[in-house]
Amino acid sequence: MKKKTMSYVMSGALSISILGSAHTIVAAEGPATSVTKTEASSLKYKEGLQIKKIRDFSDIVYEQAEQFEIDTKGKNFEAVAKEVREAKMKQQAETYGISHKDKDYQTLTQEVRQAQQQAKAMR
Repeated sequence: MKKKTMSYVMSGALSISILGSAHTIVAAEGPATSVTKTEASSLKYKEGLQIKKIRDFSDIVYEQAEQFEIDTKGKNFEAVAKEVREAKMKQQAETYGISHKDKDYQTLTQEVRQAQQQAKAMR
């Protein structure tokens, strides 16, 4: 019985050592011809084969500025982004019935958040 158990243990250890060295043998043969998923995805972007165009954040902000009819000529990106944020906040305030006249951005933001929390609590 001891011989049988010992032979199972030894054959298991031998098979583990063989399997453990299999990847080193493959690595010694040379570079693999197949491409991994990450390599394939990076190749797509390098060659311009991506399905969706990669957009920069500044492009999105300028598109939103056009939607809100904000003049972007002669303004830097930060100023345009700030105006877009303020326009979005005014739009949200209007959806909740909050007047945005004579209110700064922070006050308006707090009132909109309170209205959102009240609407969420009523659900």
